[in-house]
Amino acid sequence: MGESFQKLNLTNAYLFAAALQDEEICRNLLEIVLNKEIPRVKAHAEHTLFLDSDFKSVRFDVYASDEDEVSYDVEMQNDDARNLPKRSRYYQGEMDVTSLKPGEDYNQLKPSYIIFICSFDPFGEGRYQYVFEEYCRDASG
Repeated sequence: MGESFQKLNLTNAYLFAAALQDEEICRNLLEIVLNKEIPRVKAHAEHTLFLDSDFKSVRFDVYASDEDEVSYDVEMQNDDARNLPKRSRYYQGEMDVTSLKPGEDYNQLKPSYIIFICSFDPFGEGRYQYVFEEYCRDASG
């Protein structure tokens, strides 16, 4: 039998999705995590992208987008499957594939964020936050 409601916390998938489906709570969390002001958001709990039955689909715990068409995927991770970099890459690709229409230029891709909130230290370095950005290793500045 499941946990009693009083014993649940945000690491519980149901409570996490229910809480972040509230658009004000979701926006506040995004502002705290990203340390920037976020415009009004629309949030959807357990948002599934299913493109083709021959390929793996993606179910985002919480998928949000703001007035500037920035997309956010917020995931609660309780199990350390040692796959967060690859999972992040896959989720990013799935988010991007649905954001352009045929013939649109790649420069029209809007910013997007994948946020994993973990109940464990995914890289074992004792940090509370790890931030990854794409960059060119060989470019100066």
